Amino acid sequence: MHNRGALYLGILFIVLGGFFLLAQSTGWLGLGWKLWPLLVLIAGLAFLLPLAIWWHKRSELAGLVVPGTILAGNGLLMLFQSLTGNWSSWSYTWALEPILVALGLLFLYLLTNRPRGLLTAVAIVGGVGLLLFVTAASAFGGVLRYVGPVLLIAVGLVILLAALKGQPGNNAPNE
Repeated sequence: MHNRGALYLGILFIVLGGFFLLAQSTGWLGLGWKLWPLLVLIAGLAFLLPLAIWWHKRSELAGLVVPGTILAGNGLLMLFQSLTGNWSSWSYTWALEPILVALGLLFLYLLTNRPRGLLTAVAIVGGVGLLLFVTAASAFGGVLRYVGPVLLIAVGLVILLAALKGQPGNNAPNE
């Protein structure tokens, strides 16, 4: 195809037009406007689509993957919440935001010349996000409120056993 920019815009307009036509003509098949988060998902995919169209220029377009990942992830999360009516899950799923940022940075790392600093950022932001998610889910997460504490205990036991295994027969604390 000679004009990939026209391909991009054409696909984008078709998807948006189809979204609104379906919404107006069918009422989402009884779902009302519960599928509105698809607009956020479409916005995320609009950032990711140029990477698919111009794959040979992926290193130049790689920066689009970070906002695309964040928006697409939020679109999926809000779609789940809208379809299930479980909006109270936002009390702990907000902590997935840093994890989405870390995923976007990881994809950026994979699409570029792999600067080592990006992996450090992925580990820090992803680790903080995971810690926030486990903490928030433990406090507010329904069934997940049990997963967080159990996970923390398991990680603590692994660390403790690794520390004890590394010590010779003397179990006295070092001073």
